[in-house]
Amino acid sequence: MGNNNLVEANTAVGNSNGIVVFPNAGGNQMRQNLAVGNPPIQQSTSVPTGGGVDIWDQSPASNNNLFLGNMCVSAVNAPCPAFSTTVIPRKPGS
Repeated sequence: MGNNNLVEANTAVGNSNGIVVFPNAGGNQMRQNLAVGNPPIQQSTSVPTGGGVDIWDQSPASNNNLFLGNMCVSAVNAPCPAFSTTVIPRKPGS
């Protein structure tokens, strides 16, 4: 990714990595993206050698990249909301 880009409302599912911001990238906005299942279950999940993360910001904080409202399960140097693993019943009382 270069500089001053808007990455918005995309879906990144089942890739080696989802959204990756490279070290020199700056002034980018990543908003309202869905990045889950990166990598697919068949691949290694070790970072950085095996890849395997939904959102990975490799740039320093001074590069002013913004992450807002993205949905992911795993992230490095980027916010990733916690998803509940609690089962929600389909009908009340079941």
